[in-house]
Amino acid sequence: MHMKPYQGILLFISYFVLQPIVYTRISMDYYELISGIIALIAFAFILHKRQMLHMSSRDLKGSQLLFCFGIGFGLALISKMAILFGVLSQEPITEQSLPNPFFWVVSLVTTVVLIPVLEELLFRGILFGSFCRFFSYKLSIVCSAVFFMLTHHMISWPSVFIIGTLLAWLYWRTDNLAVTMVIHGTINLGSFLSMPLYALLTTHRALGVIVCLFVVFLGFLITYLSTKMFLKKHDALPA
Repeated sequence: MHMKPYQGILLFISYFVLQPIVYTRISMDYYELISGIIALIAFAFILHKRQMLHMSSRDLKGSQLLFCFGIGFGLALISKMAILFGVLSQEPITEQSLPNPFFWVVSLVTTVVLIPVLEELLFRGILFGSFCRFFSYKLSIVCSAVFFMLTHHMISWPSVFIIGTLLAWLYWRTDNLAVTMVIHGTINLGSFLSMPLYALLTTHRALGVIVCLFVVFLGFLITYLSTKMFLKKHDALPA
């Protein structure tokens, strides 16, 4: 992605400065709403010159779109290893409760649409693209994944690093941010599936660990198969 320095600076400020300020100053309900607005403003600012973005619907038609959803769902299951690490580290497990319906919808839109768009612009579009100008694509993938990992909670670092690595690699393979945005949105949608696992771990910790292990294994399997089939379809498309 080619963009002027001030545009990249604006995106990084919106992500690394404004969101933490909002988070510390207001309640979590309003944080979801305002952080979503911040993401939307930054996205609109960049998108007004669409030619700056490597985005296309080329890889998001028919079965390819389904395989993107499959990759995202598989990675969402892999991300549940954070719950498992929480159990093994003996961190207290608090029961999850449903928020106010209005803010649940706001949170859903923010988490599944706005934040994935902003993070893909930042970490794959800008950061990975910038690293590729100076390093090999393999080292660039690792570096961008590390930066992506460091912006998340420490207990989720292993799964976030895996997610960041695969997303950067898929962006390198397809040169299409729309692919990673759809996958990222699907991953975040899967975060809402954590509630049953939290509930299970609250009442039956040992059984919850077994279920988490199975979920993570299933996630790796689904991710591998979906990625393989998606790339097979992608590579078969005319250039």
